[in-house]
Amino acid sequence: MSVVIVNLVGTVVLGAAVLLVGVWGRRNAASLLPLTLTTEDRRRRVVVYRRGALACQVAGVLLISVGVISTLL
Repeated sequence: MSVVIVNLVGTVVLGAAVLLVGVWGRRNAASLLPLTLTTEDRRRRVVVYRRGALACQVAGVLLISVGVISTLL
C-alpha cells in the first residue's frame, strides 16, 4: 500500500511542477526573449514559447491524471 501512495504522490508532485512551469512560461514568454530581436522575430518566438508552455501544461495534467487513475485501478 505504501508503494502505491509513494507512486501517487510522486506522480502528482511531478505533474504539478510541470504544470506550474507551463503556467509560468505562458505568463512570462515575452520577457524571456532577448531584447536584441527584431519585432517580427520577437512576435514569432513569443508564439513558439507559449506553445511550448502549453505543451508543459498538457503534460502536467496528463501526469496528474495518470497518477490518480493508476492509483484507483
